[in-house]
Amino acid sequence: MRSATEKRRLLRELLDGPEMHLAPACGTPIEARLVQDVGFPAIHGAGSVAHQICCYADAGLLTMTEMVGRILALADAVDIPVIADADTGFGNVANVIRTVKEYERAGAAAIHIEDTASKVAYGVDSAPAVISRREMVNKIRAAVDTRADESMIIIARSENRTDRYEFIDRMAEYIEAGADACWTSGTLGEDGIQALRKVVSQPFLGVLPRGLTSDQFHAWGVSCAVIPGALELAALHAQRQLLRELVLNGTPTGYFDKLEGIEESRRFAARQGRAEYDSIMERFGGA
Repeated sequence: MRSATEKRRLLRELLDGPEMHLAPACGTPIEARLVQDVGFPAIHGAGSVAHQICCYADAGLLTMTEMVGRILALADAVDIPVIADADTGFGNVANVIRTVKEYERAGAAAIHIEDTASKVAYGVDSAPAVISRREMVNKIRAAVDTRADESMIIIARSENRTDRYEFIDRMAEYIEAGADACWTSGTLGEDGIQALRKVVSQPFLGVLPRGLTSDQFHAWGVSCAVIPGALELAALHAQRQLLRELVLNGTPTGYFDKLEGIEESRRFAARQGRAEYDSIMERFGGA
């Protein structure tokens, strides 16, 4: 198993390389294991997914401690880097310092911190209030200064959606303050992201825009695309279909019989934790 530092160095290599990488968001350790098993190089610990699986609106209702617990579980389950959502840093610069310490101890390879004034449930057509540039610059400076492992990646994120030029100026200042990467928004469009590239040389990460392929997003200048919510939606849809089968026929057998490749998934689920358990018994014995 790679150490936390090794995972962070791996992520830096991925972001600095010429290829595009996808990091699906995961809400549970078994999802993280599945993403790794299929061959993806990293996962995203998205706050929106963490809220969704708890049946909360994505409005900052989960505490820093709750998020750290989730990141720890994800990082402990896989041998690939976890890109972790650190929200606003959960408060002022003092909160940011504690957040960085806790996320680093949890094994996050990277954290993204945003300049939202306060977390509210806003839609794609509405813009959240943002803090001043100076306050966010101070948060980035505090985050960079606090990390004990220099391999840990600090990603600056701006939620300024009303002014492209303000967004670019903010991101440039956040990078100058020491951030290692930029969180880019699909709402900027290709022209906006390429305009940002003219003033920032650090890697870009962001949510894959709907309708865009990873190759197309890469052509915009993005190194890593995260995909929040897709695994949860797929799972919920499948579970709904199974439950309807159960209501109609009193057994889930008919549902599973129609699924191509279900045995592969059954074997994957059945072997979770088994190798680790057998290794412990072999090394240390047991009744």
